Amino acid sequence: MDAFVCKYADETQKAVKNIRHYFILRSELRGFLGVLLICTCSGVNAEQKLSADWVKTLLLNDQTQRNYRGSVVYEDSLRQLTVKADSAHVRVGDAIYLFVHQVSYKDTVREIRADTLVFQDREDRATFRGHVFLSDDQRTLEAHIVQFLSKEDSLIAEGDVILLLPEGRRLRASQLRYDLIRERGNLQGQTQLQVAGENGDTLEAQSDSIALVNRGRELLLNGNLILRQGHTRGKARSGAYADSAIVLSGRPLMTWTNPSRRDSVSAQGTKILMDVSDQIINAMVLSDSTRIHAMALANGHAQKIRSDSARIVFRDETPQRLHAWGSVILNLSERDTSRAVLSGDDLKVAYRDGKLDSLTLSGDCIGSYIAQDSLSESRLRGKKFVLWFSNGELAQMAISDEAHCTRITKDNDDVTVSGDYLFLKFTPGQLSSIRAEGAVRGHYTAELEDAP
Repeated sequence: MDAFVCKYADETQKAVKNIRHYFILRSELRGFLGVLLICTCSGVNAEQKLSADWVKTLLLNDQTQRNYRGSVVYEDSLRQLTVKADSAHVRVGDAIYLFVHQVSYKDTVREIRADTLVFQDREDRATFRGHVFLSDDQRTLEAHIVQFLSKEDSLIAEGDVILLLPEGRRLRASQLRYDLIRERGNLQGQTQLQVAGENGDTLEAQSDSIALVNRGRELLLNGNLILRQGHTRGKARSGAYADSAIVLSGRPLMTWTNPSRRDSVSAQGTKILMDVSDQIINAMVLSDSTRIHAMALANGHAQKIRSDSARIVFRDETPQRLHAWGSVILNLSERDTSRAVLSGDDLKVAYRDGKLDSLTLSGDCIGSYIAQDSLSESRLRGKKFVLWFSNGELAQMAISDEAHCTRITKDNDDVTVSGDYLFLKFTPGQLSSIRAEGAVRGHYTAELEDAP
């Protein structure tokens, strides 16, 4: 012990209530003697041990503070934890520990690195600050501040929070509150979700907040949700991500674009459920008043579908099959020339290379086909419509079961044909021929009196 200094107030101020004690004890004991001094101090419990290379003890106004420097190690056998740092400051009476510079913390569950740690023993509160990095068996956490509240069994992280969860899920936010017992939490402020697939595909989402439930297996995204995956984009008021499924709620809108072919597809419904594999959207189910709009800007073809519900199957971010059911209305347009409006109960569509290949409409079907320049209109009716397309343009159509077709022109050259089966052929923008089979009936009306 190098020095021992005691100073007392002036003899004229001997009144006990005005006496100020100032006592400085300085020790530079190292090794075993330093450890022995710390362990035998009355301010340290038997379960706790704090060692260092250099110790300085200050007593001021009945408060004791100890400063530690060099290879500081704090061990708590009751809590089964260890803290290491370059220096530490301890207020013995208040049981407050401050660890500074290159702080490392380890217990039976987690490891933490930080610039500083303030541990309030009586309140069971630990606050890590400055480039905090936390890891356990299931996740890692980075933030500017991480606070543990043992009495509430909760964790609070603030400042550029990054949370890594199993299955490649990465979350970012301004703040995280987490219940350590229930294993659920909430992220607030510019929240982002990023999920990386094994083949390099990435699914990204951002929202006002993200809630972690079911031990973090399920994520609830609330407020101004934006979803991105490749050339796919989505918007909704809220959504949920769990395992291999994504649910969007609140009038969600999904869009796909193919820059090389200049194709685009948009889909909207009250709720959208997506099947995801390796962070690639494979299929999607739309429910309640769905609307689907597909457009090929290169050739001007477009399809609009309205129904109660629909399912779309994708491959390489391109629609392959579509199934819509319940009050289906289909609107087809080609090069701003001809267009068709069809309605029925059930619609199945097949695509090839992103273009219409065929479609089947069933259940009390009705419709109309308006030819190029609106010179003629064909009114259609039957129990089932089957349409085939060539390079995205309508080429053939079959109508079965109580099939009926009426072709009306501006020149009043009207043709009505009905039968068990009708087969229609089209040239670009025009109905070119009709073939009828089974219980065939027909009617032809011409404007000229000498017309056949």
